[in-house]
This record gives sequence, C-alpha cells and structure tokens, in this order.
Amino acid sequence: MAHIRPFRALRYNPAVVGDLKKVVSPPYDVISPQQQTLLHLQSPYNATHLDFNQADDPYTAAAQTFQDWLSQRVVQPDPEPGFYCYTQEYTLQDGQPRRRTGIFAALRVENFESGIIRPHERTFERAKKDRLALLRACRAHLSSIFCLYAGAGWSLEHTLREALAQPAAVEIADDAGVTHRLWPVQNPAVVADITAQLSDKSLIIADGHHRYETALQYSRERTAETGADEDRPFHYVLAYLTSAEDSGLTILPTHRLLRQTRLPSPTDLQTVLKRDFRLTRYAPAQRQAFLSALSAPGPERRIGCVMAGAEHDWLLSFDDRVTQDLPASAAMRALDVTVLHDVLFERFLGLPPAVQKQAVSYTSDTDEALQRVSAGDAQAAFLLRSTTFEQVQQVCAGGETMPQKSTYFYPKLLTGLVFYHLEQG
Repeated sequence: MAHIRPFRALRYNPAVVGDLKKVVSPPYDVISPQQQTLLHLQSPYNATHLDFNQADDPYTAAAQTFQDWLSQRVVQPDPEPGFYCYTQEYTLQDGQPRRRTGIFAALRVENFESGIIRPHERTFERAKKDRLALLRACRAHLSSIFCLYAGAGWSLEHTLREALAQPAAVEIADDAGVTHRLWPVQNPAVVADITAQLSDKSLIIADGHHRYETALQYSRERTAETGADEDRPFHYVLAYLTSAEDSGLTILPTHRLLRQTRLPSPTDLQTVLKRDFRLTRYAPAQRQAFLSALSAPGPERRIGCVMAGAEHDWLLSFDDRVTQDLPASAAMRALDVTVLHDVLFERFLGLPPAVQKQAVSYTSDTDEALQRVSAGDAQAAFLLRSTTFEQVQQVCAGGETMPQKSTYFYPKLLTGLVFYHLEQG
C-alpha cells in the first residue's frame, strides 16, 4: 500500500531571510495575480519567486533563482532525514478552536490504477503543463500535495506526542489567523512506527491533484532517461498526510459565480425552477436567515441562489429525484455540485460544460460571493454546502472523480516550510 520515507528537507535559513512569515506563501493555485505581486514585494526570497517567476522565461529563471538560493544558503538541507510534524490551529465562524495534525513525508508515486493513491477531482492539462515545466527546471517539489488516510485504531497525534510537547522549530501566524507549527521528527523509532502504520493504508488526494500527476509524469520521464530503480528521489513526491478522522479536518464549500452569460430574468427562471425544486424566498433583510437555512443540518439537499436584480434570495430545496435521470453513478448523483452543474447550469440555464468553463468562477468565501453580485462583478452566485469526506470516499471507491473545486480543504498548507530537492533526496 502507501510507501513513505523520511527525507532531508530544504528549509529557509532565518539568518539570511529573516522573518519566515515573509517568505512563505499560500499554495500557488489559490494566489491571485494581485497577491502574487504583494508576495513578490514582501521579500526577494518569498516562495512565489519560484512558483510565479515574472521573467520572460519563468521556468529557467525559477531554476536559476533556486540554484542561487542553494549556493547562498538561503535554503539549506537538514543534516538528517526525517518526517516533519505540521500542525495548524485555527478558528472558524462558530468560534470553536481547531487543530489539524499531519506530517510531511516523501511519498512514492503510484499509478491510479493500483488503488493505492486515489484522486477525487478532475485536472486541467494547462495547469499540469505549467507544473511539469517548473518541476523539470528546478528538479524539486516546491509545495506539498495533501493526502488523507482513513482507519481508526492508530493516532498520529499520539505517536507524535513527544515532539508536540517541545517548542516548535517554526511557528508562523498568518494573516488569516491560522497558526502554523513545524517540528522535524528524526527519532528512528517514531519514524519506523509511522512508516509501518501507514504502510497498509490507501490514500485519497485532498489537494494537489495537478502536482501529483506532474510528479508521476516526471518519474516516468526520469526512469526512461536513467533506468533507475524505484528508490531514487524522483520516484517520490512531497506529501502532507493526515487522518480523515482528525478533529481539525475541515471541508468548506466552493461557491460558483456566473458572469458574462445570458440568463433568463429572475421571474422566468423562478417559474422554470419550481418544476423540480422547492423555492423559499428571503428578502434582503433576511440574508442571515437565508444563510442559516442553507447550512442547517438535515437530510434535505439545498443550494442557495443570489441573482443580480432579483428582489429575493432563493433557497432551492430538492431530493434525489432531481438527478434520477442523469447518466451518472449514485455516488455522483448524491453530490450537490452535480445538481448545480448538470441540472441547474446545463439543463435549466442551457450552459454546456464548455461554456461553464468560461462563465463560472469560484470562491470559498460566502461574503466575497455576495459582494461580487452586489458590486456587479457577477450575475449570480450559487452557494453550496460542504461536500463530506464520506462522499469523497464513495466517489473514489467507484474510480470516479468530481468536478474541479468540489471541495476546499481548510486551512491550506503553507508553501515554503519544506522543499524536497530531488537531486539529494
């Protein structure tokens, strides 16, 4: 099953870069162009100078920057290989403090057909080409994929209790109020225990599908070039592993915004939707009640709709009958995101998948979604509830993948806490 091993991480040298908060960044795929610029200005050593180099040939420039950082000891390898315990402490709107605990490790890449590592979301070729070009240039995994394992009876946090009792080697409080802590774990007994406990687990990729598929392609390329055995570093990818049962695991919804497309009037759309959905209307002054009703627990499935120019917000309630004629598996029909894309967008709004790619944008921030409609930046916001891990498991078990951005695992992993250099392991 899953094969992990310790590695010698490259880590930033505080004596050279100063405040570590200024050099780490969010994952590349959630950074807006405006945020890229701010991060570039924050420090000449910020990780975005690798992920988003602004030179004419960004990949060659990123490779040169990376080599310069190595020679100038901006980043330096740890003296011994190990795992890296990583905790993230945060508070959501409910006010309850949470902590998610996981480890960074080198994970051997496997074909999806093996069932050892499973994707849950679809990928785009453009993003994979970009990440592959950067990997070929730098020969390093600059950010981690995020994997989940299931199975009670063993606690990673308990195994790491001695490390967690010590002061962290790195502690960073980010602007979103998340506290990130990192501990190198080099105790041979602990490393062996973690390796053995995870050896019978299969993994689900939570985040980093493009990076994983890129790592798999890179492994194939280097194998063809060198004929190397499976223990070479390029057969591994930098991975963060945490339990699906971790009390700090949070999956947020990713809402959809429609723009630059022809929509029916609110009155006409309401008439059509009533055929398959139960509509509850909320006046603008009832916005909080609308959001509470959307997220309330219960078996009834719900999607929220806020349209520019409409006098009310709509709560669309429905059951499994709305998807009964879709050519999809039961696991896929059980997803609200399937109802949104295949029923609401395609059937009722007449938006085929190719048009949806151009017309739909995404945000996990409910306030941002509402503000963009109010400001005229979007014609409509469709608000979803969270996909559950059980739903992710069911889709993966059938060998299927969800539409992109069906899940938003929070908080995101910081890029720059550890790098995995494939030329030294």
